[in-house]
Amino acid sequence: MTGKLLSLALVASLLSGSVFAQRTCGWELARNLRIAANPAFADEYNKVTETLNSDALAYIASTKAASKTTAVSPIPVIFHVIVSNSQLAAIGGTAGVARRVDSQIAVLNRDYNRGNRDSTLIPASWKPLYASIGVRFAPAHTDPTGRATLGYEIKINPTGFAQGADGDYGDAKSAATGGCDAWDANKYLNIYCIYFSDRTDLLGITTPPSWATGSWGSLPINRRGICVAYNAWGKRSAASDNYAGGGVNDLGRTLTHEIGHYFEMRHTWGDDMGTCPWSSGSDDGIADTPPESDATFGSPSYTITGGTRYDGCKMNGATLMQPIGIPCLDYMDYTDDGAMYMFTTNQAGAIATKVLIASGESYTLTQHPTLISFPTGTSATDLQAKIQLYPNPTQGSVYITYNPDYGTPATLTLTNLLGEQIEPNITQNELGITELNLVSLPKGIYFTTLTFHNGETTTQQIVLQ
Repeated sequence: MTGKLLSLALVASLLSGSVFAQRTCGWELARNLRIAANPAFADEYNKVTETLNSDALAYIASTKAASKTTAVSPIPVIFHVIVSNSQLAAIGGTAGVARRVDSQIAVLNRDYNRGNRDSTLIPASWKPLYASIGVRFAPAHTDPTGRATLGYEIKINPTGFAQGADGDYGDAKSAATGGCDAWDANKYLNIYCIYFSDRTDLLGITTPPSWATGSWGSLPINRRGICVAYNAWGKRSAASDNYAGGGVNDLGRTLTHEIGHYFEMRHTWGDDMGTCPWSSGSDDGIADTPPESDATFGSPSYTITGGTRYDGCKMNGATLMQPIGIPCLDYMDYTDDGAMYMFTTNQAGAIATKVLIASGESYTLTQHPTLISFPTGTSATDLQAKIQLYPNPTQGSVYITYNPDYGTPATLTLTNLLGEQIEPNITQNELGITELNLVSLPKGIYFTTLTFHNGETTTQQIVLQ
Protein backbone atom coordinates (compact mmCIF):
# COMPACT_ATOMS: atom_id res chain seq x y z
CA MET A 1 0.00 0.00 0.00
CA THR A 2 2.94 2.37 0.03
CA GLY A 3 2.26 3.15 -3.62
CA LYS A 4 3.92 5.41 -6.12
CA LEU A 5 3.99 9.16 -5.59
CA LEU A 6 3.40 11.87 -8.16
CA SER A 7 6.55 13.44 -9.47
CA LEU A 8 6.97 17.16 -8.96
CA ALA A 9 6.76 17.60 -12.72
CA LEU A 10 3.34 15.95 -12.75
CA VAL A 11 2.21 18.11 -9.82
CA ALA A 12 3.21 21.13 -11.86
CA SER A 13 1.26 19.89 -14.86
CA LEU A 14 -1.82 19.35 -12.70
CA LEU A 15 -1.55 22.88 -11.40
CA SER A 16 -1.72 24.23 -14.92
CA GLY A 17 -5.14 22.71 -15.70
CA SER A 18 -7.95 25.15 -16.26
CA VAL A 19 -10.83 23.45 -18.07
CA PHE A 20 -13.81 21.62 -16.55
CA ALA A 21 -13.72 18.40 -18.56
CA GLN A 22 -14.41 16.06 -15.64
CA ARG A 23 -14.57 15.88 -11.86
CA THR A 24 -11.35 17.15 -10.25
CA CYS A 25 -10.69 16.79 -6.53
CA GLY A 26 -7.56 18.23 -4.93
CA TRP A 27 -6.93 15.39 -2.46
CA GLU A 28 -4.19 13.70 -4.46
CA LEU A 29 -2.50 16.97 -5.36
CA ALA A 30 -2.56 18.25 -1.76
CA ARG A 31 -1.19 14.94 -0.49
CA ASN A 32 1.73 15.05 -2.88
CA LEU A 33 2.55 18.68 -2.22
CA ARG A 34 2.69 17.88 1.48
CA ILE A 35 4.92 14.86 0.83
CA ALA A 36 7.22 17.02 -1.25
CA ALA A 37 7.49 19.46 1.65
CA ASN A 38 7.81 16.71 4.27
CA PRO A 39 8.72 13.20 2.99
CA ALA A 40 7.83 11.64 6.36
CA PHE A 41 4.22 12.52 5.64
CA ALA A 42 4.06 9.63 3.13
CA ASP A 43 4.73 6.95 5.75
CA GLU A 44 2.17 8.40 8.15
CA TYR A 45 -0.41 8.72 5.39
CA ASN A 46 0.09 5.07 4.48
CA LYS A 47 -0.19 3.99 8.12
CA VAL A 48 -3.64 5.56 8.35
CA THR A 49 -4.69 3.93 5.07
CA GLU A 50 -3.51 0.52 6.23
CA THR A 51 -5.63 0.65 9.43
CA LEU A 52 -8.89 1.79 7.84
CA ASN A 53 -10.26 -1.67 7.08
CA SER A 54 -9.22 -3.30 10.35
CA ASP A 55 -10.72 -0.41 12.28
CA ALA A 56 -13.92 -0.77 10.25
CA LEU A 57 -14.21 -4.50 10.95
CA ALA A 58 -13.60 -3.98 14.65
CA TYR A 59 -16.29 -1.29 14.77
CA ILE A 60 -18.79 -3.40 12.85
CA ALA A 61 -18.18 -6.37 15.17
CA SER A 62 -18.49 -4.25 18.32
CA THR A 63 -21.73 -2.55 17.26
CA LYS A 64 -23.29 -5.90 16.33
CA ALA A 65 -22.38 -7.23 19.75
CA ALA A 66 -23.68 -4.18 21.59
CA SER A 67 -26.64 -3.55 19.24
CA LYS A 68 -26.13 0.19 19.66
CA THR A 69 -23.69 3.06 19.16
CA THR A 70 -22.78 6.10 21.22
CA ALA A 71 -25.45 8.80 21.05
CA VAL A 72 -24.49 11.65 18.75
CA SER A 73 -26.24 14.74 17.43
CA PRO A 74 -26.05 16.21 13.93
CA ILE A 75 -22.80 17.90 12.96
CA PRO A 76 -23.11 21.73 12.85
CA VAL A 77 -22.06 22.94 9.39
CA ILE A 78 -21.04 26.50 8.61
CA PHE A 79 -20.73 27.60 4.97
CA HIS A 80 -18.28 30.49 4.53
CA VAL A 81 -19.24 31.90 1.11
CA ILE A 82 -16.32 34.06 -0.09
CA VAL A 83 -16.97 35.40 -3.57
CA SER A 84 -16.99 38.50 -5.74
CA ASN A 85 -20.18 40.49 -6.24
CA SER A 86 -20.63 39.01 -9.72
CA GLN A 87 -20.08 35.46 -8.44
CA LEU A 88 -22.62 36.03 -5.68
CA ALA A 89 -25.10 37.22 -8.27
CA ALA A 90 -24.34 34.18 -10.45
CA ILE A 91 -25.38 31.78 -7.69
CA GLY A 92 -28.57 33.70 -6.95
CA GLY A 93 -27.43 36.18 -4.32
CA THR A 94 -28.25 35.66 -0.66
CA ALA A 95 -31.45 33.79 -1.50
CA GLY A 96 -29.48 31.44 -3.76
CA VAL A 97 -26.96 30.78 -0.99
CA ALA A 98 -29.77 29.95 1.42
CA ARG A 99 -31.30 27.51 -1.08
CA ARG A 100 -27.95 25.80 -1.60
CA VAL A 101 -27.41 25.44 2.14
CA ASP A 102 -30.79 23.77 2.60
CA SER A 103 -30.46 21.46 -0.40
CA GLN A 104 -26.88 20.50 0.43
CA ILE A 105 -27.72 19.51 3.99
CA ALA A 106 -30.60 17.39 2.68
CA VAL A 107 -28.31 15.64 0.18
CA LEU A 108 -25.70 14.87 2.84
CA ASN A 109 -28.26 13.42 5.21
CA ARG A 110 -29.62 11.16 2.49
CA ASP A 111 -26.25 10.04 1.13
CA TYR A 112 -24.76 9.27 4.54
CA ASN A 113 -27.85 7.37 5.72
CA ARG A 114 -29.02 5.19 2.80
CA GLY A 115 -31.74 7.66 1.93
CA ASN A 116 -30.84 8.58 -1.66
CA ARG A 117 -33.62 7.70 -4.09
CA ASP A 118 -31.20 6.84 -6.90
CA SER A 119 -30.02 3.84 -4.87
CA THR A 120 -32.50 1.92 -7.04
CA LEU A 121 -29.81 2.10 -9.74
CA ILE A 122 -27.31 0.09 -7.66
CA PRO A 123 -26.72 -3.30 -9.37
CA ALA A 124 -27.88 -6.43 -7.55
CA SER A 125 -24.40 -7.66 -6.62
CA TRP A 126 -23.55 -4.32 -4.99
CA LYS A 127 -26.81 -3.96 -3.06
CA PRO A 128 -25.59 -5.99 -0.04
CA LEU A 129 -22.71 -3.52 0.36
CA TYR A 130 -24.94 -0.40 0.33
CA ALA A 131 -24.43 1.05 3.81
CA SER A 132 -25.79 3.65 6.19
CA ILE A 133 -23.19 5.45 8.31
CA GLY A 134 -25.46 7.09 10.88
CA VAL A 135 -23.89 10.54 10.61
CA ARG A 136 -26.23 13.49 10.24
CA PHE A 137 -25.65 17.15 9.44
CA ALA A 138 -27.45 20.43 10.18
CA PRO A 139 -26.80 24.11 9.49
CA ALA A 140 -25.18 25.85 12.43
CA HIS A 141 -27.78 28.20 13.91
CA THR A 142 -25.65 29.56 16.75
CA ASP A 143 -22.29 31.14 15.99
CA PRO A 144 -19.20 31.00 18.25
CA THR A 145 -20.30 34.18 20.08
CA GLY A 146 -23.81 32.88 20.77
CA ARG A 147 -25.56 34.90 18.08
CA ALA A 148 -28.10 33.44 15.67
CA THR A 149 -26.97 32.44 12.20
CA LEU A 150 -28.58 30.75 9.21
CA GLY A 151 -25.65 28.38 8.72
CA TYR A 152 -23.72 30.62 6.34
CA GLU A 153 -21.83 33.87 6.15
CA ILE A 154 -21.00 35.83 3.01
CA LYS A 155 -17.86 37.83 2.38
CA ILE A 156 -17.01 39.73 -0.77
CA ASN A 157 -13.59 38.93 -2.20
CA PRO A 158 -12.98 39.98 -5.82
CA THR A 159 -9.84 37.92 -6.49
CA GLY A 160 -10.33 34.39 -5.15
CA PHE A 161 -7.62 32.18 -3.69
CA ALA A 162 -4.58 30.19 -4.81
CA GLN A 163 -3.12 27.01 -3.34
CA GLY A 164 -0.25 27.28 -0.90
CA ALA A 165 2.93 25.20 -0.88
CA ASP A 166 1.45 23.08 1.92
CA GLY A 167 -1.35 21.95 -0.42
CA ASP A 168 -4.08 23.90 1.35
CA TYR A 169 -6.03 26.99 0.31
CA GLY A 170 -5.20 28.46 3.68
CA ASP A 171 -5.80 32.10 2.75
CA ALA A 172 -9.51 31.36 2.44
CA LYS A 173 -9.53 30.30 6.09
CA SER A 174 -8.31 33.60 7.55
CA ALA A 175 -9.94 37.02 7.56
CA ALA A 176 -6.45 38.56 7.53
CA THR A 177 -5.84 37.18 4.03
CA GLY A 178 -9.23 37.96 2.53
CA GLY A 179 -11.08 34.87 3.71
CA CYS A 180 -13.19 34.03 6.76
CA ASP A 181 -11.78 32.92 10.08
CA ALA A 182 -12.59 29.32 10.89
CA TRP A 183 -15.21 28.65 13.51
CA ASP A 184 -13.98 26.26 16.23
CA ALA A 185 -13.02 23.18 14.22
CA ASN A 186 -13.77 20.91 17.18
CA LYS A 187 -17.40 22.06 17.12
CA TYR A 188 -18.19 23.08 13.53
CA LEU A 189 -17.53 21.56 10.12
CA ASN A 190 -16.14 24.53 8.19
CA ILE A 191 -16.90 24.62 4.46
CA TYR A 192 -15.43 27.42 2.34
CA CYS A 193 -17.26 28.13 -0.92
CA ILE A 194 -14.67 30.02 -2.95
CA TYR A 195 -13.25 30.84 -6.37
CA PHE A 196 -10.12 28.78 -7.07
CA SER A 197 -8.17 31.45 -8.94
CA ASP A 198 -5.34 29.09 -9.94
CA ARG A 199 -7.38 25.95 -10.65
CA THR A 200 -10.65 26.76 -12.35
CA ASP A 201 -11.12 23.03 -13.02
CA LEU A 202 -11.04 22.19 -9.30
CA LEU A 203 -14.31 21.24 -7.58
CA GLY A 204 -13.09 20.69 -4.03
CA ILE A 205 -10.13 20.08 -1.74
CA THR A 206 -10.16 18.85 1.85
CA THR A 207 -7.90 19.14 4.89
CA PRO A 208 -8.95 16.38 7.31
CA PRO A 209 -8.25 16.44 11.05
CA SER A 210 -5.24 14.14 10.73
CA TRP A 211 -3.53 16.72 8.52
CA ALA A 212 -4.17 19.58 10.95
CA THR A 213 -3.04 19.03 14.51
CA GLY A 214 -3.59 15.31 14.36
CA SER A 215 -1.07 12.75 15.60
CA TRP A 216 1.14 13.59 12.62
CA GLY A 217 -0.44 16.65 11.10
CA SER A 218 1.55 19.85 10.84
CA LEU A 219 -1.13 22.39 9.92
CA PRO A 220 -2.90 24.35 12.68
CA ILE A 221 -6.34 23.19 13.73
CA ASN A 222 -8.08 26.15 12.09
CA ARG A 223 -7.02 24.79 8.69
CA ARG A 224 -9.30 21.77 9.03
CA GLY A 225 -12.20 21.90 6.62
CA ILE A 226 -13.25 21.80 3.00
CA CYS A 227 -12.84 24.29 0.18
CA VAL A 228 -15.35 23.85 -2.63
CA ALA A 229 -15.87 25.76 -5.87
CA TYR A 230 -18.40 28.51 -5.16
CA ASN A 231 -20.80 27.07 -7.79
CA ALA A 232 -20.26 23.34 -7.15
CA TRP A 233 -22.30 22.79 -3.98
CA GLY A 234 -25.97 22.37 -3.20
CA LYS A 235 -28.49 20.68 -5.46
CA ARG A 236 -29.84 22.34 -8.60
CA SER A 237 -33.31 23.76 -8.11
CA ALA A 238 -33.79 25.38 -11.55
CA ALA A 239 -32.36 24.93 -15.03
CA SER A 240 -30.96 28.45 -14.90
CA ASP A 241 -28.87 27.79 -11.75
CA ASN A 242 -25.13 28.30 -12.20
CA TYR A 243 -23.21 25.05 -11.65
CA ALA A 244 -19.62 24.13 -12.40
CA GLY A 245 -18.81 21.34 -14.81
CA GLY A 246 -21.53 21.73 -17.39
CA GLY A 247 -24.34 20.44 -15.19
CA VAL A 248 -22.92 17.04 -14.25
CA ASN A 249 -21.94 18.14 -10.73
CA ASP A 250 -25.23 19.67 -9.64
CA LEU A 251 -26.68 17.08 -7.23
CA GLY A 252 -24.65 18.09 -4.18
CA ARG A 253 -22.25 15.17 -4.33
CA THR A 254 -19.07 17.17 -4.58
CA LEU A 255 -19.49 17.70 -0.84
CA THR A 256 -20.62 14.11 -0.24
CA HIS A 257 -17.24 13.15 -1.75
CA GLU A 258 -15.18 15.83 0.03
CA ILE A 259 -16.70 15.13 3.45
CA GLY A 260 -15.76 11.50 2.86
CA HIS A 261 -12.16 12.74 2.60
CA TYR A 262 -12.66 14.76 5.80
CA PHE A 263 -13.52 11.45 7.48
CA GLU A 264 -10.27 9.97 6.05
CA MET A 265 -11.68 8.09 3.07
CA ARG A 266 -9.31 7.72 0.09
CA HIS A 267 -10.21 7.61 -3.58
CA THR A 268 -11.34 4.14 -4.57
CA TRP A 269 -8.46 3.66 -7.04
CA GLY A 270 -5.78 4.51 -4.47
CA ASP A 271 -4.34 7.57 -6.26
CA ASP A 272 -1.65 5.52 -7.99
CA MET A 273 -1.93 6.72 -11.58
CA GLY A 274 -3.26 3.62 -13.27
CA THR A 275 -1.43 0.77 -11.53
CA CYS A 276 -2.72 -2.10 -9.40
CA PRO A 277 -1.97 -2.93 -5.74
CA TRP A 278 -0.04 -6.07 -6.75
CA SER A 279 2.05 -4.15 -9.30
CA SER A 280 3.65 -1.49 -7.09
CA GLY A 281 0.38 0.44 -6.99
CA SER A 282 -1.75 1.63 -4.07
CA ASP A 283 -5.17 0.83 -2.69
CA ASP A 284 -7.80 2.78 -0.77
CA GLY A 285 -7.41 0.54 2.29
CA ILE A 286 -11.01 -0.70 2.11
CA ALA A 287 -11.48 -4.41 1.44
CA ASP A 288 -14.99 -4.31 -0.05
CA THR A 289 -14.14 -1.75 -2.74
CA PRO A 290 -12.55 -3.96 -5.43
CA PRO A 291 -9.15 -2.80 -6.76
CA GLU A 292 -9.41 -0.16 -9.47
CA SER A 293 -6.59 0.96 -11.72
CA ASP A 294 -7.56 4.62 -12.06
CA ALA A 295 -10.41 7.08 -11.63
CA THR A 296 -13.68 6.58 -13.51
CA PHE A 297 -15.24 9.65 -15.10
CA GLY A 298 -18.62 10.53 -16.53
CA SER A 299 -21.58 8.18 -16.31
CA PRO A 300 -20.19 4.76 -17.24
CA SER A 301 -22.26 1.96 -18.66
CA TYR A 302 -22.30 -1.35 -16.77
CA THR A 303 -21.18 -4.45 -18.66
CA ILE A 304 -21.21 -7.07 -15.87
CA THR A 305 -24.51 -8.76 -15.10
CA GLY A 306 -25.48 -7.65 -11.58
CA GLY A 307 -22.25 -5.63 -11.33
CA THR A 308 -20.51 -2.67 -12.93
CA ARG A 309 -17.52 -3.04 -15.31
CA TYR A 310 -13.91 -4.22 -15.44
CA ASP A 311 -10.76 -2.15 -15.83
CA GLY A 312 -7.00 -2.74 -15.91
CA CYS A 313 -6.95 -4.39 -12.48
CA LYS A 314 -9.41 -7.13 -13.47
CA MET A 315 -6.88 -9.97 -13.15
CA ASN A 316 -3.94 -10.68 -10.87
CA GLY A 317 -2.39 -13.52 -12.84
CA ALA A 318 -5.15 -16.11 -13.07
CA THR A 319 -7.21 -14.60 -10.23
CA LEU A 320 -10.27 -12.47 -10.97
CA MET A 321 -9.96 -9.42 -8.70
CA GLN A 322 -13.15 -7.63 -9.74
CA PRO A 323 -15.94 -10.22 -9.51
CA ILE A 324 -18.64 -7.52 -9.30
CA GLY A 325 -16.66 -4.86 -11.17
CA ILE A 326 -15.00 -1.64 -10.10
CA PRO A 327 -16.49 0.76 -7.51
CA CYS A 328 -17.35 3.41 -10.10
CA LEU A 329 -20.72 3.88 -8.38
CA ASP A 330 -19.04 4.82 -5.08
CA TYR A 331 -19.09 8.35 -3.66
CA MET A 332 -15.26 8.27 -3.51
CA ASP A 333 -14.75 7.78 -7.25
CA TYR A 334 -14.80 10.55 -9.88
CA THR A 335 -18.03 9.73 -11.70
CA ASP A 336 -20.65 12.41 -12.29
CA ASP A 337 -23.07 13.25 -9.48
CA GLY A 338 -25.79 11.24 -11.18
CA ALA A 339 -23.65 8.10 -11.37
CA MET A 340 -22.52 7.73 -7.74
CA TYR A 341 -24.92 6.15 -5.28
CA MET A 342 -23.28 4.61 -2.22
CA PHE A 343 -20.73 4.04 0.49
CA THR A 344 -19.82 0.40 1.16
CA THR A 345 -20.17 -1.45 4.46
CA ASN A 346 -16.48 -1.17 5.30
CA GLN A 347 -16.28 2.48 4.25
CA ALA A 348 -19.20 3.15 6.60
CA GLY A 349 -17.46 1.30 9.41
CA ALA A 350 -14.21 3.20 8.84
CA ILE A 351 -16.00 6.57 8.83
CA ALA A 352 -17.88 5.61 11.98
CA THR A 353 -14.58 5.07 13.81
CA LYS A 354 -13.70 8.70 13.08
CA VAL A 355 -17.08 10.19 13.98
CA LEU A 356 -19.31 7.97 16.09
CA ILE A 357 -17.04 6.76 18.88
CA ALA A 358 -15.49 8.87 21.62
CA SER A 359 -11.92 8.19 20.50
CA GLY A 360 -12.64 9.28 16.91
CA GLU A 361 -10.89 12.37 15.60
CA SER A 362 -14.17 14.02 14.54
CA TYR A 363 -16.34 12.78 17.43
CA THR A 364 -16.40 16.23 19.06
CA LEU A 365 -18.36 17.55 16.08
CA THR A 366 -21.31 15.42 17.18
CA GLN A 367 -21.44 16.68 20.77
CA HIS A 368 -22.84 20.19 20.39
CA PRO A 369 -26.60 20.03 19.77
CA THR A 370 -27.14 23.61 20.97
CA LEU A 371 -25.19 24.91 17.98
CA ILE A 372 -27.85 23.69 15.55
CA SER A 373 -30.63 25.45 17.48
CA PHE A 374 -31.45 29.14 17.28
CA PRO A 375 -30.76 31.11 20.45
CA THR A 376 -33.85 31.75 22.56
CA GLY A 377 -36.06 34.40 21.04
CA THR A 378 -34.60 34.11 17.54
CA SER A 379 -35.82 32.20 14.50
CA ALA A 380 -34.94 31.76 10.86
CA THR A 381 -37.96 33.91 9.98
CA ASP A 382 -36.62 36.74 12.12
CA LEU A 383 -33.23 36.60 10.44
CA GLN A 384 -34.60 36.40 6.92
CA ALA A 385 -37.44 38.90 7.36
CA LYS A 386 -35.93 42.14 6.17
CA ILE A 387 -32.18 42.13 5.59
CA GLN A 388 -29.05 40.00 5.34
CA LEU A 389 -25.91 41.62 6.77
CA TYR A 390 -22.46 40.12 6.24
CA PRO A 391 -19.73 39.53 7.26
CA ASN A 392 -20.37 40.06 10.94
CA PRO A 393 -18.02 40.40 12.79
CA THR A 394 -16.11 42.41 10.21
CA GLN A 395 -12.69 43.98 9.89
CA GLY A 396 -13.79 46.68 7.48
CA SER A 397 -16.84 46.64 5.23
CA VAL A 398 -20.30 45.24 5.91
CA TYR A 399 -22.63 44.35 3.02
CA ILE A 400 -26.43 44.48 3.24
CA THR A 401 -28.97 42.86 0.95
CA TYR A 402 -32.72 43.32 1.28
CA ASN A 403 -35.75 41.08 1.15
CA PRO A 404 -37.52 42.14 -2.08
CA ASP A 405 -40.85 42.10 -0.23
CA TYR A 406 -39.62 45.10 1.75
CA GLY A 407 -37.55 46.87 -0.87
CA THR A 408 -34.66 49.14 0.02
CA PRO A 409 -34.93 51.17 3.23
CA ALA A 410 -35.96 54.81 3.31
CA THR A 411 -33.29 55.62 5.88
CA LEU A 412 -30.21 53.94 7.35
CA THR A 413 -28.45 55.12 10.49
CA LEU A 414 -25.38 53.88 12.36
CA THR A 415 -24.82 54.45 16.08
CA ASN A 416 -22.17 53.44 18.61
CA LEU A 417 -22.68 52.01 22.10
CA LEU A 418 -23.20 55.52 23.49
CA GLY A 419 -26.07 56.11 21.08
CA GLU A 420 -24.06 58.63 19.09
CA GLN A 421 -24.87 58.67 15.39
CA ILE A 422 -21.96 57.84 13.07
CA GLU A 423 -21.65 58.87 9.43
CA PRO A 424 -20.34 55.77 7.61
CA ASN A 425 -19.19 55.68 4.00
CA ILE A 426 -22.22 54.14 2.25
CA THR A 427 -22.32 52.98 -1.35
CA GLN A 428 -24.70 50.78 -3.37
CA ASN A 429 -23.57 48.73 -6.37
CA GLU A 430 -25.46 47.72 -9.48
CA LEU A 431 -26.64 44.49 -7.82
CA GLY A 432 -28.52 46.38 -5.11
CA ILE A 433 -25.97 45.46 -2.42
CA THR A 434 -25.29 48.23 0.11
CA GLU A 435 -21.76 48.55 1.48
CA LEU A 436 -20.99 50.20 4.82
CA ASN A 437 -17.28 50.99 4.91
CA LEU A 438 -16.31 51.07 8.60
CA VAL A 439 -12.56 50.79 8.18
CA SER A 440 -11.91 54.28 9.59
CA LEU A 441 -13.94 53.68 12.76
CA PRO A 442 -12.57 52.46 16.11
CA LYS A 443 -13.01 48.77 16.80
CA GLY A 444 -16.12 47.96 18.80
CA ILE A 445 -19.87 47.40 18.65
CA TYR A 446 -22.18 49.44 16.44
CA PHE A 447 -25.86 49.32 15.56
CA THR A 448 -27.41 49.93 12.16
CA THR A 449 -31.08 50.85 12.06
CA LEU A 450 -33.00 50.65 8.80
CA THR A 451 -36.45 52.17 8.34
CA PHE A 452 -38.48 50.88 5.40
CA HIS A 453 -41.04 52.81 3.38
CA ASN A 454 -43.90 51.03 5.14
CA GLY A 455 -42.67 52.39 8.47
CA GLU A 456 -41.19 49.14 9.78
CA THR A 457 -37.70 49.23 11.25
CA THR A 458 -34.98 46.71 12.04
CA THR A 459 -31.81 47.14 14.08
CA GLN A 460 -28.77 44.90 13.67
CA GLN A 461 -25.65 44.79 15.80
CA ILE A 462 -22.30 45.00 13.99
CA VAL A 463 -19.01 43.93 15.58
CA LEU A 464 -15.98 45.72 14.11
CA GLN A 465 -12.79 43.82 14.92
